[in-house]
Amino acid sequence: MKIATYNVWNEEEGVGSRFEQLMNEITTVDADIIALQEVTTQFYMDATKCLQMYQYSEYRNYFEENEGLAILSKYPLENCVFLHEEEAYCHSNALNVQFQVENVRFSLTNVHLPWESIKIKEEQIIAIDRFMHEQNECAHYCILLGDFNCDISSSVHRFLVGDQTLYGNDAKPYWLDVAGNFTTLNGMELQPTLDCIDNPRWKGKNTIYAPENFDRIYILDNWNFMSFADVQIFGTEVSPVTNLCASDHYGVVANVLFGG
Repeated sequence: MKIATYNVWNEEEGVGSRFEQLMNEITTVDADIIALQEVTTQFYMDATKCLQMYQYSEYRNYFEENEGLAILSKYPLENCVFLHEEEAYCHSNALNVQFQVENVRFSLTNVHLPWESIKIKEEQIIAIDRFMHEQNECAHYCILLGDFNCDISSSVHRFLVGDQTLYGNDAKPYWLDVAGNFTTLNGMELQPTLDCIDNPRWKGKNTIYAPENFDRIYILDNWNFMSFADVQIFGTEVSPVTNLCASDHYGVVANVLFGG
């Protein structure tokens, strides 16, 4: 199964031409299911018309904002929970769907943690993790992916992979960082997804920020068999029309074998 995440950059700069770039990137990746962040209502409507290989989709926008989260799928989606509407889950920026493939059940949550506060990020990831562990009771595999707005050195990542607690909470079973594990196992270098050196969105404007790995895919380590066949970033091509990449973030796509 090919799983992808992509922050599509809700910004007016080059938006007309960038839409075509974004559609080309998503079409080329051809994931079975893809999580999108910074999605406006109009973008969602236009994208679902354009990306007809995705027959199933869900979209929700945040309170009083024309921006939210979308999930596009080649598999029928059986249920959808928008944690942003749930006080019990700290109104977290997260959209969950459940689906089934050949009698294997999946629960997948698309995340876009807020950038402005590590405290809020920590509170939301605790709530999201709790929700997903509840899902673990009825799913063979739980997938957590999106734009976490923090790098792998952060408390959020360390909490998920079991290297620290947050406010006395322990994410157990822990989460596997798909790209991090894949690159380590194959002697490769983990590539940044927020590239403040080479992405034209930042090039020439940034003099202090280092490239970081904000966009990630995690799978709950619940001892069901899986294998990581490949992990890549995408969206790195610069358009001669806009002189921009399709987004200010690069996407991540993972080819994962489940079961066996």
